[in-house]
Amino acid sequence: MTIAIIGAGMAGLACAEALTSRGTIVRLFDKGRGPGGRMSTRRVSTAAGDASFDHGAQYFTARNAAFAAVVTGWQAEGVAALWPAVSPDAWVGTPGMNAPIKHLAARHDVTWGCRIESIERVAEGWTLAGDGLYSDVYNAVILAIPAEQVGALISV
Repeated sequence: MTIAIIGAGMAGLACAEALTSRGTIVRLFDKGRGPGGRMSTRRVSTAAGDASFDHGAQYFTARNAAFAAVVTGWQAEGVAALWPAVSPDAWVGTPGMNAPIKHLAARHDVTWGCRIESIERVAEGWTLAGDGLYSDVYNAVILAIPAEQVGALISV
């Protein structure tokens, strides 16, 4: 079984982790230039030099035991740290908020900078249309994108 996931932020990558752990082949597509989604870190050039800042979520929590174990692993690998000034269970990505996303994305087949324009049902499954895509057929498509972006993909 091959599944396409549109959106390679935390939700899409968590889904990919679960599916690949069960032997499913997964391909992810994201319109962004790189990892981040709602946990993005932006880089800009200024007259004073390059700067970076987190753009999106300020922190995240890990209140579910299974997710807390994953986050503790990220902490051991240096991609997440507690932020106790905010809350005893507040976490941030290190060195930037997108560090956990980069860490997850490195283990998966992600196509960045790929805006999916439409999803089409065909006899064999589903195809995706967008710039630079091949006519691959997927058994299923998962949308891991903000709700306001879903309508354009599923409208006929």
